[in-house]
Amino acid sequence: MHHPYQIAALCDSQDFAPEGLLLAACGAKIISVKLSDGSIVSQWPEQNDNGSIDATSDGPPGKKRKLESDTAPTPNVIKLAVSSDSKHVVAVTDDKSVRVLEVTETGKLNQLSERTMPKRPCAVIVTPDNKTILCGDKFGDVYSLPLFPSASVDQLEDSSKAETKEEAGPKKYVPAATTLTVHSGRNRRALENQMKQKDLQAKAKEGPKFECQLLLGHVSMLTDVKFATEEVDGRTRGYIITADRDEHIRISRGAPQAHIIERFCLGHKDFISKICLLPGTDLLISGGGDDWLGVWDWRAGTLREKRDMRSALTYLLSSQSSNTTFGPESSIAVSGLWAVPPGHDNKGSAILVACEKLPCLLISQQGSPMVGMPLPGVPLDVTVTGSTIIVSLDVTETSTPRLQAYRISNAESGMKLELDQDFGGKLTAANELMLPAPERKQLENLLYGIENLRKRGAPDEAQDAEQAVDGATNEILEDAPLEE
Repeated sequence: MHHPYQIAALCDSQDFAPEGLLLAACGAKIISVKLSDGSIVSQWPEQNDNGSIDATSDGPPGKKRKLESDTAPTPNVIKLAVSSDSKHVVAVTDDKSVRVLEVTETGKLNQLSERTMPKRPCAVIVTPDNKTILCGDKFGDVYSLPLFPSASVDQLEDSSKAETKEEAGPKKYVPAATTLTVHSGRNRRALENQMKQKDLQAKAKEGPKFECQLLLGHVSMLTDVKFATEEVDGRTRGYIITADRDEHIRISRGAPQAHIIERFCLGHKDFISKICLLPGTDLLISGGGDDWLGVWDWRAGTLREKRDMRSALTYLLSSQSSNTTFGPESSIAVSGLWAVPPGHDNKGSAILVACEKLPCLLISQQGSPMVGMPLPGVPLDVTVTGSTIIVSLDVTETSTPRLQAYRISNAESGMKLELDQDFGGKLTAANELMLPAPERKQLENLLYGIENLRKRGAPDEAQDAEQAVDGATNEILEDAPLEE
C-alpha cells in the first residue's frame, strides 16, 4: 500500500508556472507539481546522499531535535496554508512546529524558519496582507506570529537570559499562610517546615522563545479559524472567525482588538469541525456532527438556512453500486468544506462537502437540492483551479490514482462534476511517485480524527442518567430521618 496525499494546496500562476503550482503533502514530504506540464519541480525536505532528510535552511531552526539515527522518523505534515501572493507556504507538522517555506523562482521550496508552538496547532492561515500567521491550537487559543521573524531564536534566548541576570535574583517561595492564620497544631508544624526551606524557589512558567502574541482563547477545543474583512467608516476592519467543539462560532475583531467579541453564531447541536467563507458574499458555511450545513450571515450572527446532508447521503450510498453502508443511525462528521466559484450561468458559488470515511463529495448550491457524487476513494482534500478541482483520495486499490481531476459543469439541475481525463494526465508523475505508508492504524490516525470530536453518550442517555440520579436522591431523602 502506498501513502496517500493527505493535503493539497495551490499556488497561483507565477512566471515559472503560468497555470499554477500544486503542493501535495504525502506523509512528511511536500511535492510541488507544475500544472502546465505535470512535472515534479521539487520535494521538501530534500534527501541527502546518505539517505537522511535535510530540512535546514538559511534561517536557524526554532527548536533542535535530537535524532538518534539517520533513520529516525520525520514529522508528518498536517496543515498547509499558502499566502495570498503565492510566494510563501506555512506548513504545520505533528511535532507542533510551524515552518515557513519560500517558493523560489524555480518552484523549489526553501525553508526560512521553524517555530515550535506550546500546543499542537489544529488550524493555520495567513492574513491577506502576507505579514501575519494566525495559528489556533487544540487547547482553544489563537496566536499571532509574524510571517518573517524579526529576531532569531538564539537572540531571543540570549536576551531573556540577560534580563534574568539583571534582576535582583530568583524569587523564593513564600508560603501564603502565616502564624496569624494557622490555628491547628498540624498546620503550624507544616508551616514551620515550609519556612525552613529557604532555598525553595518558585517555578517560572516559560513561554515560547520567539515573537508570538496570544490573541484570544476558547474554553473548548478549537477546530477551525478563518479571517474576514469588512469596510467600517471607510476603513477595513479584520475579523477572526473561530469554531470549537462546543457548537460555538465566535466572531472576534482582528488584532489589536481581538479581545472584543462582536457576536456569536449559535444553532448547532453537535460539534463544529469546519467553517468556510463564501467568496463575494456575507455568508459563512459551517458543518460538523449535525445532519445539516449551516448558512450564516456572519455579520449579523443569524442562521439563514439549514441544508440537509443526510437525505443526499442516504440516496447516494444506499444504491446497489455503493459498497458503503449508510443507514438512519449512521453518524455524519464533516471533514472538509471548499468553495467553488460560480460558473458562466452566475448561479452563485457552490460548496463541496466531504464527510469522514465516506467515498463521495456533496455539492451544495443555493436554489438547488444537495446532490452527492461517488468517488473511488475517501476524499482527503480538495483544491480548486479555474473550472477544475483536484481531489486527493484515500484509495484501497493501488491501480487507482491518488490524485484525480474533475471538471465543473453547470446544468439546469445544478452544478456537476465530471472526470477530466486531459487534466488528469498532468497528475501522472505525482500519482506514480510512491512513498511507503505506515501500518493502517497509524495511517488512519493521521488521516482521520473528526469523529473523535463527538461527545460520548447521546443526549437521551444523559437525560436518563440525570433522571436516575434525581430518583436515587429522592429515595435517600425520603428514607432519611427528620431532624428535630
